[in-house]
Amino acid sequence: MSDPAVCSFITKVLCSSGGRLEFSQIPQHVGLPEPQLEQILRDVGHERFLVHMQGGCRWVLAVSPLRLCVRKECAGCQCLHFCKLNLMGKCNFGTRACKYSHDIFSDGNRKVLKSHEVSGLNENELRVLLLQNDPFLLPDVCQFYNKGEGLYGSCSQQGSCNKLHVCRHFLRGECRFPTCKRSHKILDSNVLMLLLAEGLNRSVAENIQIICDHKHAEFSKVVGQRRMPHYRATQVKYEVEPSAGNPEEIRPKPTSTPASTPYVPPSQGIKAVPSTKVSVRKDIEKRDEICLYYIWRHCIHKDNCRMIHYSLPYRWQTFNGVNWIDLPRMEVVEKAYCDPQNDSVADQNINFKSLSSTSTLFRRLSTPSSVTKPSKFILTTKWIWYWKNDLGKWIEYGKQDGLRDASALTSDDLENLFLAAPNDTVQFQAGSQNYEISFKEMVQKNIHYQTQREVRRRPKFVSSEDVKKMKKGQTGTAATPDQNYPKHWDKSALPDMGYKTVEITKTSSEYTDIESLFKKTMNNFAIQRIRRIQNPSLWQVFQWQKEQMKKKNGGKDVDERLLFHGTNSSYLEAICNHNFDWRICGVHGTKYGKGSYFATDAKYSHSYSQSAAKGNTVFVARVLVGDFVRGDPSYVRPPQKPVNGLSFYDSCVDSTMVPSIFVIFEKHQIYPEYMIDYSEEEKKCFVS
Repeated sequence: MSDPAVCSFITKVLCSSGGRLEFSQIPQHVGLPEPQLEQILRDVGHERFLVHMQGGCRWVLAVSPLRLCVRKECAGCQCLHFCKLNLMGKCNFGTRACKYSHDIFSDGNRKVLKSHEVSGLNENELRVLLLQNDPFLLPDVCQFYNKGEGLYGSCSQQGSCNKLHVCRHFLRGECRFPTCKRSHKILDSNVLMLLLAEGLNRSVAENIQIICDHKHAEFSKVVGQRRMPHYRATQVKYEVEPSAGNPEEIRPKPTSTPASTPYVPPSQGIKAVPSTKVSVRKDIEKRDEICLYYIWRHCIHKDNCRMIHYSLPYRWQTFNGVNWIDLPRMEVVEKAYCDPQNDSVADQNINFKSLSSTSTLFRRLSTPSSVTKPSKFILTTKWIWYWKNDLGKWIEYGKQDGLRDASALTSDDLENLFLAAPNDTVQFQAGSQNYEISFKEMVQKNIHYQTQREVRRRPKFVSSEDVKKMKKGQTGTAATPDQNYPKHWDKSALPDMGYKTVEITKTSSEYTDIESLFKKTMNNFAIQRIRRIQNPSLWQVFQWQKEQMKKKNGGKDVDERLLFHGTNSSYLEAICNHNFDWRICGVHGTKYGKGSYFATDAKYSHSYSQSAAKGNTVFVARVLVGDFVRGDPSYVRPPQKPVNGLSFYDSCVDSTMVPSIFVIFEKHQIYPEYMIDYSEEEKKCFVS
């Protein structure tokens, strides 16, 4: 039997090194010869340490069953009771205001750490251990991706979804399918970008992938050996029922089984066998959006429509354990919800923040947001954004409260930004003060004073009578407003979500302009094609950012340039969908700050463009460089201007006289406009 103290120390060494170490490096840290270390790893097994072969080397990863408690209230269990956001360095409430503990070494937690033999680890080491072992710390898994058929399951947002498109059972080590139709790739570019945005680095993501792959292989062996002669899987019919612990968990529950077929609860580890046919209600495949055409007049798709058909632009429902049931007095609930003063509606016992009560789940379906549709579409949902002032009153963004200047942001501005990136933080100005809003936390913070205010997003109330009047007065002749898209864009390639690419004809002036820009420094390369990226959401956000910078600049136009950016080919789709994220796309350089790097010359970006089988690809981005200053490796944002301590530069450069490299820290200042696919020209052979 291995000494627990030795095992604990090995875990500490691994976690202080990012969660894993090459086997040959461990003896020098723990003072043990390799044969003895080998024996310890064999004795303890995969419950504590995982040995993995990679690149001809043996790596040892720290593994643990230690977890954070996921319950909102818990009288005591064998999990750590600690604020998840604080562990990730993201809790804005502080020790006193937060309802969860910020003391990872409390008496109760010390007992848990001791029982798991990791009481010698410090907070940073525990964070590493938990990050690569506890799926609760990862971003949310998309529940719609995990349902339905096809590449994206039933997720309507597809490649632009801000939740993980990964098999949820795989993350928990419980996927029983050797060839699962859901992705098991944590290092997929879209998934990785979300992980990096949450504060995880690529090394931790690789560790998670290795550990999950191992658990899946082990679990598959167990499932393959398991024999269940009494379990007649072909006669089992399941309905979907949210688990009590987590609304996104799905628990199978037989609705009609023969008497000889017992129901096996999930706690016993048997949910179904691969041959089981799961019957899911037809409406579970629909998008959680109400069909505008059905409300207005009629929907040609009828029962085959992917949207919900309902007579109002909102629908409140409660879950009875099997189905979603409409709430009585729905209009009363909606009116209460539309008032930002209300946290709940008493007679229905609904908490508007969590959309739940003490024992019941609720949901609100609605029509698409008004900012996503032209004005000719009636009965879209108009979302209004509010902040709470010192008097406890909720003030709409863009309007004055009588105490302070109105913000430069309006509700529509915020709604566009929110829909483009629901987990982002955006900055804005009100008077002389600079603020930022965290969409994820729904908190506004004064950048200088660090004071915080709650933010709320509530719909504008529409009664059933209002619906009748609007339908009666709607003629259907309203013109589509100018969405401020470039005139040369292909109007047939403007998706509601995500992007489409349009190949530019070689005879057009647009092609010639981009080609000449590229050929200035890349004359020995042949362009195969130039594609325009049409992403309506990103374009609207970019235009909003330009307006904000113009206002800050006293109404003067902002310095805007076409610049090049080269990156790994695996990130191309993610950039087209979500824009540039320096945590991925900027990893090649930090000489002038930790941001996304752009160059005036294609040759510079070519050196960072990793070639694919048929050649290379670089981006041509439209960039609001604004006022710039020489960069520094320590910068994570542009520095303050010396004249006014409240004003900041917009970007950093390699040289203020003749800049050739620009570093952008705020992605809303960038629009990925073109992709150039190219290859090196074949050298001609001359015979003399």
